[in-house]
Amino acid sequence: MPLSIGNKSVVDNENKSANDSNTVYSKNGKTMVAINYILPQRAGQFEMLTKTVIMPAIKREDAEVFKSLKFLVPEDKNEDGNLTYMFIANPYMEEKNYDIFEVLVSQYGRARAEEYFDRWISCFAYEQEVISFR
Repeated sequence: MPLSIGNKSVVDNENKSANDSNTVYSKNGKTMVAINYILPQRAGQFEMLTKTVIMPAIKREDAEVFKSLKFLVPEDKNEDGNLTYMFIANPYMEEKNYDIFEVLVSQYGRARAEEYFDRWISCFAYEQEVISFR
């Protein structure tokens, strides 16, 4: 029996591959999710640096990487009071550079990159988690 998801129906058929149009699996290969736990008093700084420094640097460095990224902003605080922001790279292109610090150095030089990165890192409540999906 087909299962309706949005405008597509998913048919349970062993002969279907992950590239078929009726699949619930990603068609673009790998996906990477970076989960960022941000202090509430630093959320404004985190968003400002991400939107005005980091994302523009990524766009100038590699338009393909920029196009693969989505930046998700939380609607509410977590139970512990912190906020969870996410970067989602879909598709995640393993041969490309997603390292924020390296991109900042390339675009702004080492001294300014260190300043921006230190300000960005100071917003974190916990270490960033990175998860890859197929």
